[in-house]
Amino acid sequence: MFQRGCKFGVLYQKRYDRLHKSIYGLSYDMYALDIISRLMMIYISLQYMFSPLIRKQLANRFPLFYPLDGQKVVVNFFLLMAETGMIYFNLKVMKQLINYRKTKHIHQGFSVYLFWTLALCMVFHVFTLACSTVYLPESDMGKFGIFYVEHVNYIWVNVQFFQCVKFVPQISLNWMGNCTKGLSSKFVIMSLVSSVAGVLSLYVNSTDATNFFLVPWNSYPLFVFICQTMSVLLILYQAQYLYIKNSPYLPKRT
Repeated sequence: MFQRGCKFGVLYQKRYDRLHKSIYGLSYDMYALDIISRLMMIYISLQYMFSPLIRKQLANRFPLFYPLDGQKVVVNFFLLMAETGMIYFNLKVMKQLINYRKTKHIHQGFSVYLFWTLALCMVFHVFTLACSTVYLPESDMGKFGIFYVEHVNYIWVNVQFFQCVKFVPQISLNWMGNCTKGLSSKFVIMSLVSSVAGVLSLYVNSTDATNFFLVPWNSYPLFVFICQTMSVLLILYQAQYLYIKNSPYLPKRT
């Protein structure tokens, strides 16, 4: 339900942009964070599924839960395909951001904050990858005690962080322009529905704490859905109350 709501929200935004032939007020950073985080999630999902090194290190660390002769590490194939689909639809909107770039205002575009965040994350992950593999195959433990499975887990944490804050650039852009023009109301509603559905699904399908190893590694935890719900509620407040009577006034970027 979460992934389906996200998909419909993005499709509604794509349709809105196409009808208005404009991307005024739409955040580039929001879509960049979503695309990059989902690409990272696909990468770590494939690592959990097919890396014998990760399987070995998990078996050494948790022999009761991940025995080498037992079932594979749990990765939800449906979620993996849904991530792929979301990347495709987000890229469609990203294409519109490029095609209709003449309609953006002076504060739109890829921000320097996004650039430095991605640069720092990339440096950190390359560092942990180098450390975790420097002594292979003689020793599983890498430099500074970093294992390869920890390198992949660090990327997983990075994915959750990006998903938690992905709506923040849009909130900031709305604040800078005192306006929510360019943002499809259906996109906001479907984003809210999908986030709330994510929270409810975790309660309905909750797994006993002792069976944590049965939770798919490519799923999102509760705090991500809570952060997204709060963010979308703030956008809804901006659109339906704070800036409801405001018209766009920022000049377009030449």
